[in-house]
Amino acid sequence: MGPSTLSGSFLPSRLTSSRLRALALAAAGGCLPFAGPAGAEEVLRVGGTGSALGAMARIGTALEQEQPGVRLRVLPSLGSTGAVEAVAEGALDVGLSGRPLKDSERGRGVIVLEMARTPFVFAVGRDAGVLGITSDDLAAIYRGEKLTWPNGQRIRVILRPASDADTDLLKGISPEVSAAVTAAQGRPGMLVAVTNTECHQILARSPGSIGPTTLLQLRTDPLPSPPLEWNGVAPTLGNLASGRYPLVKSIYLVVRSRPPPAVRQILAFLSSPRGRKLLLELGAQPVDLPRLE
Repeated sequence: MGPSTLSGSFLPSRLTSSRLRALALAAAGGCLPFAGPAGAEEVLRVGGTGSALGAMARIGTALEQEQPGVRLRVLPSLGSTGAVEAVAEGALDVGLSGRPLKDSERGRGVIVLEMARTPFVFAVGRDAGVLGITSDDLAAIYRGEKLTWPNGQRIRVILRPASDADTDLLKGISPEVSAAVTAAQGRPGMLVAVTNTECHQILARSPGSIGPTTLLQLRTDPLPSPPLEWNGVAPTLGNLASGRYPLVKSIYLVVRSRPPPAVRQILAFLSSPRGRKLLLELGAQPVDLPRLE
């Protein structure tokens, strides 16, 4: 018996393409892209990885102030794969992804554009009583050798699906951590959060838990405890820019290869001084976006 998801609001740990399509369409209300009369407000549906949903909601508010004719409707978390599927199927206008396109996703009329980079961090639930973690500690936790925090609280590891972008980031830390994560995925009774949003939900309600997240998500979806220092280095944008903090997650926009004017307005806003300043305030380094025709 392998890792299991929590019951209730948690999605199955393996989602087929048809299931993702259904979820995307359901989240978008099952409707076609908004098309109103000339001069009417244009509503763009945005969804995908929970790492960036809160940030995009803030960005949407600022965008509406500058361009009242465009409004963002931020939908519940679908994950990166769901974002690509939904944009390809026309259920979303803009997707949010924590990874580039996979080979299997190419040729579907969508492109990904790196929007920002944010510290990839580890967070713990209440009562863990720790402020930092080392790479050796992390490997021991995932191997199941380190079972309690220094205060005696039981450690509850939150896994992500094997194909998830966060799992790839975890395994990329070191060969030791990669082997430990693989071992954890083979142990019975492990918690698996399918999306970043679900991971935060478990962290918020499970004492002693530990799981991956980002500074960007923590700025809009705070947890009881601050993000952990990594090998003695705080996960700040300054430390990320200087290279002292080595763990980084890129956030990508998923759009049609020939996006409509309203989508290009979002790209222009994110590249503007106000958009870049807002991303920095939200815990992410902005990346220059190309001008699409």
